Amino acid sequence: MILCAGEALIDMLPRQTAADEATFMPCTGGAALNMAVALARLDTPVSLFTGLSTDMFGNQLRASLAAAGVGDRAATSDRPTTLAFVELVDGSARYAFFDENTAGRMLTADDLPALDDVQAVALGGISLAVEPCADAFESLCTRAAADKLVMIDPNIRPLFISDETRYRARLTRMMAVADIVKLSDEDLDWWNGGDIDALLASGPKMLVMTKGPEGAVAIRASGMVSVPATRVDVVDTIGAGDTFNAGFLAGLSDADALSKAALATLSDDTLRNALTLGVQAAGITVSRAGANPPHRSEL
Repeated sequence: MILCAGEALIDMLPRQTAADEATFMPCTGGAALNMAVALARLDTPVSLFTGLSTDMFGNQLRASLAAAGVGDRAATSDRPTTLAFVELVDGSARYAFFDENTAGRMLTADDLPALDDVQAVALGGISLAVEPCADAFESLCTRAAADKLVMIDPNIRPLFISDETRYRARLTRMMAVADIVKLSDEDLDWWNGGDIDALLASGPKMLVMTKGPEGAVAIRASGMVSVPATRVDVVDTIGAGDTFNAGFLAGLSDADALSKAALATLSDDTLRNALTLGVQAAGITVSRAGANPPHRSEL
């Protein structure tokens, strides 16, 4: 079973009314929630650890998880739900986050779940950039890294980072113990100017990089495996990276490769299949509005 850990929030998506007035529609979102739902739709056992509110939006998030078949390991509180107002610019999403004192933001290490039945832990998103929840997720990462496969996708949003020095220090520690670090090419450029060798030298066993219309690549000490992108008409990019992560992890799960030992001996063909599943799933997500990942039957 895969445990996704990070934020679950409400994406306020822009819409036009019949009177051509601008409004917003509340949709379930957040990197960890999107990844968990995508994994469940790909028939991969998954649970989500996050902070959920008892408010109306928290109930909406909880209902979407139940409908998808995602296991609920959330810490519940009466604090409000995080909101992310979305602006679409040429199909790409830009975000304004409202996250102060929310159910997700205020998680601590005391809220962490047991990992007895977990094979892999996937962490990431804006939850790694804000405290105190970022410290809780670092604790989860450190604990899981002892004997679980750990994947991190920081999904870097520079405008959301209030203390870059602390953020970089935290991510550096987490990447050092991670098995897989996933970044977009833009993330890697922001992180260290695009230096792949330096990132791998810092600790992770594998870098998985998405490159938009150029596809995706996995790089490790034994070499590189790449796959092309799926050509689609893009509606928007909301949830694309999260769906890719789910497809990639589902591919590893299909190959019974959700362990440190299996990753160390993973064949290029198995790795290519996992990348391909990630790219195909993400291609379907970007071809329709919002974070709406595909079911296995759609691939």
